[in-house]
Order: sequence, then structure tokens, then C-alpha cells
Amino acid sequence: MNLARVFTTKTSMTPDDADAYIGAPPMSLPKYDEVHISVTFTWDVEKTMLLASLWQHKCQTIKIGGCAYDDRGDNFVPGMYLKRGIIITSRGCPNNCSFCFVPAREGKIRELPIQEGNVIQDNNL
Repeated sequence: MNLARVFTTKTSMTPDDADAYIGAPPMSLPKYDEVHISVTFTWDVEKTMLLASLWQHKCQTIKIGGCAYDDRGDNFVPGMYLKRGIIITSRGCPNNCSFCFVPAREGKIRELPIQEGNVIQDNNL
């Protein structure tokens, strides 16, 4: 499947390959079967609907998700929503700190399969 990944905000972790886009679609664009709009920050949720409508003109199948939409992070694929080389080794949390939303969103701690990469981003290290 030919997939475009769209990000509402660019960070140091945002993928930088040819199929990763920030914001609105460019004028010239390859044909995509599906577009995933990944939203990291809750303050970008409003912007997401505008982006979805702009990308809808380029591709009929639009999926919206990400941390701002309480994604549990069940399937981590290196390079998909984080830049290549960045890995996550676990999700969830064994603690129940009153100020933290990770246990409620991601559940109890669970290990993810080890992936190739050299920058570990993990709540539990």
C-alpha cells in the first residue's frame, strides 16, 4: 500500500522521508492509497480537521490518530511515525502517579519487540 503520513507539527522526532509531510499537501504529490494524519499535541486537534479536508482532495482514505487522540501505541513500527533510528521498547506504566495520564491511556506496562535503532524513547527507562 502506498501511504502518506502527515504531521500537524514538526518536531525533532518527525520522520523526514519522502512520504512524510508537515501540514497541507504540496501542489505536486504522488498518488497515495491512504493518508494517516498523526497528531502529537492536543492543541493541534483543531488544526487536524482542516488538514483532513485539504488531504481529502488528494486521497479518499484518511485516518487520524496519534497521542492527542489517546492512541495506546500498540504497534510500534520504526520510521513510521517517529524518525528512523528512534525506538520505543515498552508502553504503559507500573505506577499510578496522580499527575500522569500514561497508565490510563496505555494501560499496565508491556514490553514491545526489540527493533533496530539507537535513540530509545521510553517512559520506563
